[in-house]
Amino acid sequence: MVLLEVEQKFCFSPSLVRLLHLNKGNPPFSSLRYLGTNRFHDAYFDRTSHTLAHNSIWIRRRDARWEAKRRTEGDFIRSAFEEINSPGRIHDLICRYLPGSPNAQENFGLDMYCQFRTTRETYLADRKFSIMLDKTDFGHSVGEVEVEAEDAVEALREINAFMDKYPWFFQKERPKSKLTAYFERFPLHKHSCNEVHDETKTCGSALGKA
Repeated sequence: MVLLEVEQKFCFSPSLVRLLHLNKGNPPFSSLRYLGTNRFHDAYFDRTSHTLAHNSIWIRRRDARWEAKRRTEGDFIRSAFEEINSPGRIHDLICRYLPGSPNAQENFGLDMYCQFRTTRETYLADRKFSIMLDKTDFGHSVGEVEVEAEDAVEALREINAFMDKYPWFFQKERPKSKLTAYFERFPLHKHSCNEVHDETKTCGSALGKA
């Protein structure tokens, strides 16, 4: 089976980040390890028809590295993705939907439709759950809990149970993905394709109803 990235986004209060960092919340995490802060630049690519995004595929260049994320279940808030980092495999995936596309040296024949920088703090909690706190250069913040798993539905159950255990940090307010926030902030960049980044749209059914 394919190993998937299963993730749940969440809102967080900046005032609680220090408590998280010190593991002084109530209750504290069973274990918590700070993995550092990094900064990266993301540029997203598609055709102006958004053919790939309509098929739950996102192509991005993170700094100098190409990545493809293919959503297998869920929506923009709770999701399971197959992530592909090999330019050759990314090219093969793109060609399934856009036959004859060129290789990575020509940006796979795609157009860049948004770009932004992110500062990310990463923690490993309870020896299993990655907690990532993102802040973009256009002012949006969002958190994410992630695990790698073959069974997306079971992994999401574990994530939900983990987050319910620490309500002091994981807020119940509905979060907003970075891409959705970007297109709200820069509406002229939507290319008349609002539905592509509609957070209510689901891929499959299991995670969307969890």
